[in-house]
Amino acid sequence: MIYYFNSICEFRQVNPAIKGHSLRVFDPALGNIRDTLLDFKTELENRYPTFKDTELSVKISKGFSNFPNVLYACILPPGQAVPNGIYTAICFDILGRGALVGCVESKITSKGLPTVNRAKPLNIDVDGASERTKYNNVFVNPKEFHYPLENDLELEQHITASLNLCFEYLR
Repeated sequence: MIYYFNSICEFRQVNPAIKGHSLRVFDPALGNIRDTLLDFKTELENRYPTFKDTELSVKISKGFSNFPNVLYACILPPGQAVPNGIYTAICFDILGRGALVGCVESKITSKGLPTVNRAKPLNIDVDGASERTKYNNVFVNPKEFHYPLENDLELEQHITASLNLCFEYLR
């Protein structure tokens, strides 16, 4: 997990998300980042195939015509979707400084969870260019993980704690 985390951060350091300067999904500057995101998804699927005897799924950011400013991987309980659900998210900073991880509610369809309003300036910023992609304040238990990630034990513990929260809110 460390390799993929750091690789995604390094991509964003070289290609920071700047409002009004989106990369197209087929831009050669993207290099291998799509493959890295897919490999990260596979890593998460292998580490978290189930939770509390329930199958999980993993979704990653893809973009349609423009590559997303905020790269993410979401671990979803059954019946949950990124645009409408409660799930665990790993959202990468727009400048490659790390990631914000925790239990979230969908930005598009609020579920009324007690999310944290993060005060600026932020060490890890996961707000995209549009209102629909501003994720800084959709986390119930936001925790920052900084680049370079050298040990993933704390990250794994926080993912597990976040999944526990998801399941509590979904009861």
